[in-house]
Amino acid sequence: MRSPATRRSRRSSRRRAGAFRTVSRDDILFVASDQTGLGYFRNFGRTRRQGADLDLSARLGAIGLSAHYTLLDATYRSAETVGGAGNSSNDGPAPGFDGTIAIARGDRIPLIPRHLLKGAVTVDATRWLTLSADVVASAGVIARGNENGAHRPDGVYYLGQGRTSPYAVANAAAEVRPGRGITLYVQVSNVFDKRYTTAAQLGATAFDASGRFVARPFAAPVIDGERPLLHASFQAPGAPRSAQFGMRLGF
Repeated sequence: MRSPATRRSRRSSRRRAGAFRTVSRDDILFVASDQTGLGYFRNFGRTRRQGADLDLSARLGAIGLSAHYTLLDATYRSAETVGGAGNSSNDGPAPGFDGTIAIARGDRIPLIPRHLLKGAVTVDATRWLTLSADVVASAGVIARGNENGAHRPDGVYYLGQGRTSPYAVANAAAEVRPGRGITLYVQVSNVFDKRYTTAAQLGATAFDASGRFVARPFAAPVIDGERPLLHASFQAPGAPRSAQFGMRLGF
């Protein structure tokens, strides 16, 4: 449900604010089984996504400005038990062992940023040349496997924070119109070649904090024939700097 309110002013500006709220039932979630010790997919109770949008834009002669902000609160609204092998707070017999974690009502859903911000500027330098730039910023997200938000790395059995860091990426573009119906363009993404991550997941790893391969780093304790494993926060890297060149033809 959205309830936008739009107003135009005499200065060629525009403002729009909206609120939204969605409650989902019977989402598919991978949960843990107490009987088998394994996991399976099943219908989950309820999740909720609610928040607000704000859009601002203005035209000042040859210069166009715009900004967009989203506040998104995405939470579980039902309790559940899920696998938590890579989570330091799991109910395993000792650190580094497999176990489960409990999701409580109000815990945040992984991989969904709470804050998103985008700002852009466009300049019509001449009749045939347009320059533009934008910045996209995002809050960090909780890693999958850290659904309860209680993971804390200890530097021994668990490495990584269980979430990503906030980031901001700048992009730029230019368009040249040498003739009617012809547009040449160049787009540069991630202009400053920013290193960032967009998602994360907790899991077992065969590499220690210095990057060395260690398949079984711990000789003890041995419980039911199993030894503890090293776990890490796997990060999904964002795209590096790239450039695209092209031509558009209009008929």
